[in-house]
Amino acid sequence: MGLDAALGISVSGLRAINQQLRVVSNNISNAEVPGYTAKTLPTTSVVAAGKGIGVATQPVQRATEAALQRAIWQREAGVAAAQVRASVLAPLEALHGRPENGDSLAGLTGRVRDGFIALAAHPSSTSLQVEIVDAAAALANKLNMLSGAVTDARNRSQQMLVEGVAEANRLLGEAGSLTREIVRLKAEGQGTAELEDKRDMVIGRLAALMDLRVVLTEKGEMTAFTKGGQTVPLRDGALAVNGASLAPQSYYEPGGGTVPPVLLIDSADPTKPVDLTRGQLGGELGALIGLRDETLPRMQAELDEFAHKLARRFDQQGLRLFTDARGNVPQEQVGGGQKGYVGFAAEIRVFAAVVENPSLTRDGTHAVPGGLPPWPATREVQAPYGDPFTPNPPGGPASFDLLVNRILDFTFGSQLGVERPHDPPLLTTGLGPRGDLSSPIASTGTLADFAAALVSAQTAEHAAAKASAESLASTRDLLANRYADAVGVNLDKEMALLIQLQNAYAANARVITASQAMWDALLAAVR
Repeated sequence: MGLDAALGISVSGLRAINQQLRVVSNNISNAEVPGYTAKTLPTTSVVAAGKGIGVATQPVQRATEAALQRAIWQREAGVAAAQVRASVLAPLEALHGRPENGDSLAGLTGRVRDGFIALAAHPSSTSLQVEIVDAAAALANKLNMLSGAVTDARNRSQQMLVEGVAEANRLLGEAGSLTREIVRLKAEGQGTAELEDKRDMVIGRLAALMDLRVVLTEKGEMTAFTKGGQTVPLRDGALAVNGASLAPQSYYEPGGGTVPPVLLIDSADPTKPVDLTRGQLGGELGALIGLRDETLPRMQAELDEFAHKLARRFDQQGLRLFTDARGNVPQEQVGGGQKGYVGFAAEIRVFAAVVENPSLTRDGTHAVPGGLPPWPATREVQAPYGDPFTPNPPGGPASFDLLVNRILDFTFGSQLGVERPHDPPLLTTGLGPRGDLSSPIASTGTLADFAAALVSAQTAEHAAAKASAESLASTRDLLANRYADAVGVNLDKEMALLIQLQNAYAANARVITASQAMWDALLAAVR
């Protein structure tokens, strides 16, 4: 081998080693950076006429483990969904209170019942009558607060959904830009490892946001799908959702309703968007849609059901204790579910006539059947009624206890009258503005039973979301650790490689020094 060839080989080796040293140094300095994968610089021998004439480098490559990475992205979607559910539902669990403190719906219902038990023993006690009114006001206020919290949580979900869609649009645009650059560089034979790391980070966030599924090709191309299989273009503005202020009566319905849908906008024909609201999105956006359109409306419906039957069962026995703002008990529609009293829990209050005259808790407000409570703007009592009842007349006996006993036996009991089941019963299906929601709470039993089950069911929603988030996060972290071991930077390995490269650099340098010395000797010999 001539000196020129030896010198050329050594110089190409030094260049390759310099590039490898940069790659190794970059690995070491970015070892703790989230999403960074270990990089390598492949080298090949350059051969001419069957003889090696040097070393050439290929584009930088990154370590990959595609199957494991996809599994992590799917877990990210599950974790994000559970976490956002837990976050939105946490204030509701806190507001329900603890049963042992007596401030839950069940505890406050028991307080009203205990007030009537005490009044039954002392019907003439003015202080006990006032205590019943105060207990009833506390129960109504609790229902107002819970209903308001559900509406607040629903509006928070809607606002978070709007913000999440905006972020998803931004990330889709970023993924599109990165993909186009990756495809261009790959076509030119240049390295794309750093850009692919960045794109993976974007995909990971999109997976958490909407459970986006992707297909990546060797050319660098990327195709994205929703979990329902709808193709999503990689551009900003691909998704759209309007802001809205939601009330208990607000509902989502494909092609209608008063709750805005999440739409996929086709840039070629923006007048024909695709509705992604039902079944297409997962992750944070899917969880927020589920909270906004199903979980929280169902919670509102359960509160409305309890509030309505609470007011109705008192009214049926001759005491209008709970009403709406006009002094009425909302009328239900036969076969119409909750259409007559959606949102009643938000406005339920103690009947103004009873507040002014607490003795009505002993004497009653109207006759059964028929009769009109003595207050302006009130409606007649609805059928069906409890057993016949005549209120205690003005100046009647202070020991009148017929109404109190009716309330204890029937309003708080499991029957409307003697051997007559409650009518209307507590509903568990046909709930909500559209009548399409169902509740897991049993419809049998007493008001106290329903209140206790309602508290248990609604607080369990938060507990379940929190437990699910912890479980899924644990699985995700295990997969992430395996992925990091497979594609992350191993500092021990990198340091060992760094030493090898330093030694190789020194060896190549010595070859160049020897070649230089030989050139100097040859030149000296010919002078």
